[in-house]
Amino acid sequence: MKLALAFLLLAAAIQTPAQEKQKEPPKKDLGAAHTVTGLENIWVVALVKGDTAVLADILADTYSDSDEHANRTDKQGVLGVLKSGDLKFKSIELSDMEVQVYGDAAVVTGRATQSGTYKGQPLTSSIIFTDTFIRQGGKWRAVASHRSAA
Repeated sequence: MKLALAFLLLAAAIQTPAQEKQKEPPKKDLGAAHTVTGLENIWVVALVKGDTAVLADILADTYSDSDEHANRTDKQGVLGVLKSGDLKFKSIELSDMEVQVYGDAAVVTGRATQSGTYKGQPLTSSIIFTDTFIRQGGKWRAVASHRSAA
């Protein structure tokens, strides 16, 4: 009987640390989430201002953009339409942003209300988006964006 009780106590002691680890909620990288959210806000201000220097710093050289009209372009394409004046924003307002951080990668989902034109045609006024960032050399850069009409 004493042996059985000792065995149960030993088994409980062995299981307790593992059980405690399972009960702990996953830790969020709040610093990274805050940084990426800040970059999203800097990004939209740069788009409205047509500030291609700021955008060039945010977008990775391998950046890929998929828009709400099923068009795909790269970093140079995005910078080019802003420089040419083909893409003009009057305003962009972000909302409902959620950030998930996975080590040196982060995914941002959210909504945006925007006003502007592309080659003289009005932009889709309400979109949902997913932006993917990676951390390279301690710096976060956008590597991919996808937008859909909301």
